[in-house]
Amino acid sequence: MIFERKAGRHNIRLEAKEIGRDLLIAIYGGDEHHIGGVATAYPTKSHYRDATTISVSTLTLPGHKDYVVANTSAEKICKALEVPTFVTVGIHYDNASRSEIEEIITVVDALVDEVISYYQKAE
Repeated sequence: MIFERKAGRHNIRLEAKEIGRDLLIAIYGGDEHHIGGVATAYPTKSHYRDATTISVSTLTLPGHKDYVVANTSAEKICKALEVPTFVTVGIHYDNASRSEIEEIITVVDALVDEVISYYQKAE
């Protein structure tokens, strides 16, 4: 499943693939597509109370800040859908301004909401 939205001068794309119950998400766009950060989020039953928490593990490539978006996206999707979620992010805008970065984050958040809504309706 592919979701796409405009963020300033480029499109940001979110591709979602079901692998069994798990989700593999790729978020990318801009001047140069790449993988700069990776996050895995999975539900964990608490040992101390009757609750489920979300555990997140992160990998980042040197010089990239994409892990921030990967972390928040993976955690949000996992929490909403209660499935292990693996997210890769690679968004690069040449000479991005602060307002462009804010717009990118807003667009990615909207794409994440869209994918959550899609899978919630499918249940």
